[in-house]
Amino acid sequence: KIWQEDILLPRLWDANGHAKGTMAPGGWVARFNADGSKWDLVGIGYRNAYDLAFNLEGDLFSYDSDMEWDMGTPWYRPTRATHNVLGADYGWRSGSGNAPNWFVDSMPPLSDIGPGSPVGVAVGTGAKFPAKYQKALYLLDWTFGTVYALHLDPRGATYQATKEEFIFGRPLPLTDLAVGSDGAMYISIGGRGTQSGLYRITYSGAESTAPVKAAVLTPEATLRRKLEALLGKPDPAATSLALANLGHPDRVIRFVAREVLEHQPVATWKEQVFSAKTPHALITGLVALARCGDKALLNRACEAWMGLGLAKLTVDDQLDALRAASLIITRFGQPDAGLALRMATVVDPLFPSQDWRLNRDAASLLATLGSPTAATKILDQMLADESLPPNPDLARLIERNGGYGGPIAQMVASKPVSQRMHYANALSVVKTGWSPDQRKAYFTWFETIQNEAKGGNSFKGFIRMIRDAAWQHVPEAERAALAPDKLASGPKAVVAPLVQPKGPGSEWTVDAAAALAQKSLAKRDFANGKAMFNAVQCTICHRFASEGAGVGPDLSTVGTKFSARDLLEAIIEPSKVISDQYQSQLILTKDGAAVSGKVVGEENGELLVSISPLDATLTTRVKKADVLSTTPVKVSTMPPGLLNRLNQDEMLDLLAYLISGGNEKDKMFAK
Repeated sequence: KIWQEDILLPRLWDANGHAKGTMAPGGWVARFNADGSKWDLVGIGYRNAYDLAFNLEGDLFSYDSDMEWDMGTPWYRPTRATHNVLGADYGWRSGSGNAPNWFVDSMPPLSDIGPGSPVGVAVGTGAKFPAKYQKALYLLDWTFGTVYALHLDPRGATYQATKEEFIFGRPLPLTDLAVGSDGAMYISIGGRGTQSGLYRITYSGAESTAPVKAAVLTPEATLRRKLEALLGKPDPAATSLALANLGHPDRVIRFVAREVLEHQPVATWKEQVFSAKTPHALITGLVALARCGDKALLNRACEAWMGLGLAKLTVDDQLDALRAASLIITRFGQPDAGLALRMATVVDPLFPSQDWRLNRDAASLLATLGSPTAATKILDQMLADESLPPNPDLARLIERNGGYGGPIAQMVASKPVSQRMHYANALSVVKTGWSPDQRKAYFTWFETIQNEAKGGNSFKGFIRMIRDAAWQHVPEAERAALAPDKLASGPKAVVAPLVQPKGPGSEWTVDAAAALAQKSLAKRDFANGKAMFNAVQCTICHRFASEGAGVGPDLSTVGTKFSARDLLEAIIEPSKVISDQYQSQLILTKDGAAVSGKVVGEENGELLVSISPLDATLTTRVKKADVLSTTPVKVSTMPPGLLNRLNQDEMLDLLAYLISGGNEKDKMFAK
């Protein structure tokens, strides 16, 4: 039952057009024997982890990627390091279905790293480094050229991680890391047409580099491993040990105990859950029942849940309890109106609170339960200035690498909307309790936010989908007054006239342009580079510094990944190297039809094909059973010759602007 939908609010789907159910729950980890005849699924809910590593203690770690197109949304998750506990779900789902770090049925990360593109993962075992660095977990980010050293301190059943930026370069397109037999660390770079290379890292300080030994396991880690060994083994002893630890103070122990219990017959532990003596044990047991029990348990589970006494619990326990209620509803179905109202009455005093996480989950539950206070209370909170955790300090990051931090800083500096966006999504399912003025304020927010807020490529599409969902519940008599042209949306942005190249142009070759770039790339004209970016129509397909379209690759960080020559080659000879992420396919069918485009999803036996290089929303469907052949198209959808209208200074200004990441304070622009 791990594959079921587990979120209360309607799922929103990303701008790639991924069809429902084609990706969730994403990446997974399995173990198998030498001949491949026996496989065990041991972890799910990763987005796209490229590598794994074991430490001396035998624990498994990975570095999972983000979905950068979702930046600015409440479900966005940065790249993250994970301790891969057996049986764990790390909560990634396609679209808006990601589990936040606090969900009781999802394992949190060791550390949120930030935007990037994870590649190699390794532990420093065998390196002639000080002990701290021998035990560190190393994470490689290709996009931003950074090696992180994660220092792991055993805490309970898992670890507490401290992040250190070990190595950084611009450009430094990292691919993998290994410790050699000589005790040195070796790092490789390259990929997607960039210059490859190999670096050797040694230590020359005075600290001891004697080999370290495995640490003694904590009592909680020992118990976790004992529970992990029982996963998937129906056994009365397993049931007994799992039940005994449903209320354990350690979150990881409770999680693994629940996973063990879910592999046992429900009849052997159902009553023990309902008679649990502590909130932890009851909440964890109700999650297990929701995931594995019968729908006939709905009313009984809801009654037990209301007996928790939410007002007396800690905030963390309240969060767990709200998630348990969500799972009961998503798995067993909506309670009848009377029971739903009683549950809403229990939740109502928790919203709003001083905790933004609690506000988020309480709003979702109140909206789903049909609380009579939902429309007013959630809208008031959506329009208020809610206290949220401070954004990370990006000043040093931007100074070091404008391509890395610049576009993100622009997004953070714009009006923050992720929490408001969550409230808007919750309100999209609320059908009653609205006044005309409240509906006007709600729909006006959508018009305003489209102009003010910044986010990833999917951001505005998600906003539009939330509005469309809410519109379905607007009475016909009120719709005319809520049309976009009737709502105050603030001053419209003034569009500056397009600056045309002065020329004269040139038939630019990679060698000629690269030779000039090597000599004349410093102190370029930032404003003119930006103007040329628009003049050669890059914004039609590419996103840069939080602006533009998302049909092609996001160019905001190309300066951290590619040399000047690499960039020029990609622009002047676009068909030389075509990323598999953006390569079109030629699909031939049995009836003789030919469809050319990018396959972006699959649903109900049909391929979803994006057929326009300029608009990802233009799609067609092809039945898989009718496909005769699928062949990669060797010609890029990006046309060659885009630079040929530019003179030497215009070409160099554009190149420098791209390398800067849109950061006007980049030192290369100093006059």
